[in-house]
Amino acid sequence: MLKFGGTSVANPERIRAGAGRIAGFVRSGLRVAVVVSAMGSTTNSLIALSGETSGGTPDRRELDQLLATGEQQSAALMAMELGRQGCPAVSFTGAQAGFLAGGPWGEGRILSVNPVRVEEACASGRVAVVTGFQAATASGDTITLGRGGSDLSAIALAGALGADSCRIFTDVDGVFSADPRKVPGALRIGRISWEECLEMTFLGAKVMQSRSIEMAERLELPLWVGSGEGEGTWIMGRTVDEAFRACAVVSDENIALLSAEGCGNGGCDVAEEFFLRGIHILAAAERGCPLFYIRRERLEEAAEICRRMSGKSPSVNPGAARVSVVGPGAGNHPEIGRAMLKVLGRLGAPAHLLTSSGLSVSCFVDEKDAQPALRALHEEFIEKKGEFQCA
Repeated sequence: MLKFGGTSVANPERIRAGAGRIAGFVRSGLRVAVVVSAMGSTTNSLIALSGETSGGTPDRRELDQLLATGEQQSAALMAMELGRQGCPAVSFTGAQAGFLAGGPWGEGRILSVNPVRVEEACASGRVAVVTGFQAATASGDTITLGRGGSDLSAIALAGALGADSCRIFTDVDGVFSADPRKVPGALRIGRISWEECLEMTFLGAKVMQSRSIEMAERLELPLWVGSGEGEGTWIMGRTVDEAFRACAVVSDENIALLSAEGCGNGGCDVAEEFFLRGIHILAAAERGCPLFYIRRERLEEAAEICRRMSGKSPSVNPGAARVSVVGPGAGNHPEIGRAMLKVLGRLGAPAHLLTSSGLSVSCFVDEKDAQPALRALHEEFIEKKGEFQCA
């Protein structure tokens, strides 16, 4: 099972290169199915276009109809190029490939995959090229699977086909100990567990969609992520011992803080409404009123819910961020949180809230402090260790 991300199919030259890689797998005697993303920044362009033609608030069903066309372009073009290179191929939409999903528009959840037509194509010697990011609802409408959902499509299809692994081709050579664009000393990870990678993506690492890693772990499906020009990273099972090894540091600068003044019942009622609307609460606290850390793009919608439920305008801070140290057993080692707070203190970067789990310790900070904190934490937990222990 192969998957090519948006940068890997961004233009005709890259589509030709991707088709060449696919042809290489076919000529080695393998049956191949491929999932593709939309070309380059097509999805962002379509979102912008929808805003221009709908007054900024497009109907979410119609937005899914629109966004699904991006992957359809990539799939058809890839199938054409494969045919030109001597590999018969056929493209399928998510619905044609047997993807069934439900849930809110733009955040569809896969219910089942019945890849009959994909299996038939592979059995006949053709390459099946499937659109990622999309599925059909029970009523036959098109629904998208959330940003980065093409990774989820590829992993779910690999599971349905009984593939032994899934290879994700992207523009970077694997998973790194931090975002290399922000931390020059970031190191490539040779192998990482599903659990650790899931924690990284949930905390903001732009590796893959968080739900896709969850699906891979559920299926026990080994993943390879890389550019194809280097060694890449294997994401798979691993034995965890009690020695703490920092795997990565991660920052997420897409966070807003909302103070829900006037919302009673300890904020439970407004939280329930957030959940019903698909607004993820990253953390919550109580400081005279309920405080919610949420995704920045849902801030306006969340604030309107608070206004409707309390009759008051909530206080908002769109400039929050989160920095995290990821590694097996992180939350069981109090020295991790202590060291993080010391690093932030040296930077003069106050921590608003500290949270921990079995795989990470996180601090919420001001957005302006996130990148200096990321670099300082990487130096403290990764670079000072002498050798990188996750590889």
